Amino acid sequence: MPNKKTYKALRGMPDILPEEAAAFGIVEERARKVFRIFEFVEIRTPLLEETEVFVRSIGKDTDIVEKEMYTLKDRSDKSISLRPEGTASVIRAFIENKLHGSGDATKLFYIGPMFRSERPQKGRLRQFHQIGAEIIGGSGPASVYDIELISSAKAVLTGIGVEGEQLRINSLGCGHDRKKYKTLLKKYLTESEKELCDNCRRRISTNVLRVLDCKNAECRKTVKASPKMIDCMCGDCSAYYSEVKKGLEDLNIEFKEDHDLVRGLDYYTGIVFEISHPSLGAQDAIAAGGRYDGLTSEMGGPDVGAIGYAIGIERVLMAAGEHIEHGADKGILVIAVDEAAITEARRTVMTLRSRGIACGMENVCRSLKAAMRRADKEDRSKVILIGEEEIKEGMVLLKDMGTGTQRKMTLEEVMREVNGE
Repeated sequence: MPNKKTYKALRGMPDILPEEAAAFGIVEERARKVFRIFEFVEIRTPLLEETEVFVRSIGKDTDIVEKEMYTLKDRSDKSISLRPEGTASVIRAFIENKLHGSGDATKLFYIGPMFRSERPQKGRLRQFHQIGAEIIGGSGPASVYDIELISSAKAVLTGIGVEGEQLRINSLGCGHDRKKYKTLLKKYLTESEKELCDNCRRRISTNVLRVLDCKNAECRKTVKASPKMIDCMCGDCSAYYSEVKKGLEDLNIEFKEDHDLVRGLDYYTGIVFEISHPSLGAQDAIAAGGRYDGLTSEMGGPDVGAIGYAIGIERVLMAAGEHIEHGADKGILVIAVDEAAITEARRTVMTLRSRGIACGMENVCRSLKAAMRRADKEDRSKVILIGEEEIKEGMVLLKDMGTGTQRKMTLEEVMREVNGE
């Protein structure tokens, strides 16, 4: 027979196998619990959007749009792309579905896969998963929502089990501040052009702020000595930035100012922030976000402010380590000790499941020794044994795999004990 071709997952898009999938589930469940407390509601947007949604929001000169999006033409020759991040889709959905109707702040969260055609490495995949949150609109001062959003990001990470993370913040000021700053930065970088990579040289004229986000070591060195946005901020923006910092201090949220922090997306204005973890090396950012006033109006919606962030699930799993229990809990294994007990064992399994008790069944009636070996291998905490004698007595034999003790009980008694009733 000819060899049959086998297939592998695409590079940078690994399978999430049962043990890791269980850890993903724990992270998502813990995040949802925190979002409920903060009164965020979930939104689910499509994986595919019109390419223009991302070009208009993220920015045509960003690495994401220029190099990293998965883009194709549909049957009507329309350009569509897999979402590389979540905010643009959420804003599109917010506008299209008129979620701003009440006038109050709209607080949304999402969980799902994103796609970027990057060089795969530790902590950076082509299909990756994010937990994100957005606060859109609202009648209060912008600083109030900034503080709430950043505190929610910290609370989600704490709820998941991450410890030792570090928060860095910066302000990108208003449009007037950025215009003034870009002029200064462009002058400085033009004079230092020889020290920059080809991409950064080009970006001096196309989108100078993107130079600050370059990961090239030589470019980073040049950027370190560049003018800072803080020196170009107007009085109002300085006061607003001070309000946010004071608000974080009042909540005992530790942070460090980083005046080179700009984030890699063009829609950011005002406050930007990044949360990193020292255990992750070069790819140490586990969460990042900022304010994006103007994006909703740019995309055809109302002129309202907004702020959001995204948390990378894969990186959080690496940072949380032992605080995430890998592997799903195994339920009770029901074993028929002889052929006559198989039907009763099946009924027992159905009854247990109807009461919300996880369980499996030894479907092949083999030696009791072999069945117990399976229970031990699968790390089952309890086993139910059913034979002819148990059927006659209307009982089951419950064995504790940890202590080795076994007791005859009614199935009702077993269920009450397992459920803690």
